[in-house]
Amino acid sequence: MISQWFNKSYKIHEIPTPESRGPHDILLKVAVNSLCHTDGVVSASIMGTKLPCIGSHEGAGTVVRLGSSVTAFKTGDRPLAGLPQNRCDHCPDCLRDEKYQQYCPNLAGQVGITLDGAFAEHMIVDGCESSRIPDEVSFEKVAPLACAGCTV
Repeated sequence: MISQWFNKSYKIHEIPTPESRGPHDILLKVAVNSLCHTDGVVSASIMGTKLPCIGSHEGAGTVVRLGSSVTAFKTGDRPLAGLPQNRCDHCPDCLRDEKYQQYCPNLAGQVGITLDGAFAEHMIVDGCESSRIPDEVSFEKVAPLACAGCTV
């Protein structure tokens, strides 16, 4: 049975700031998010998303807190959020020359699809999957690149 919450408009809720799940996590203060075709597919119950789940896998913002193993970012940096969370680095998809890590069957989840995403004030992103935004590039210009830019 499809949940009564699928195929409905998004609603605004008060939620607590998310807690870190692991050593590669970054707590990101979301500056910009964007709505993608994937969000429509998720809200139509096609992706197997368990509700409640905050949408949007296209987000960018400022680092607030770092996991113990994050070395590529520091507090105040501006990353573009990556979709996969905690890939295994040893399955066939992670080891392929093409690096299809987003298909890793051992992922902890995918931001905005199986894990809370960028339609929130704060989100947890994987420091290994996120990219630094150059200072001269605005959040507004970069956020859609998290999906559409990677797809192209």
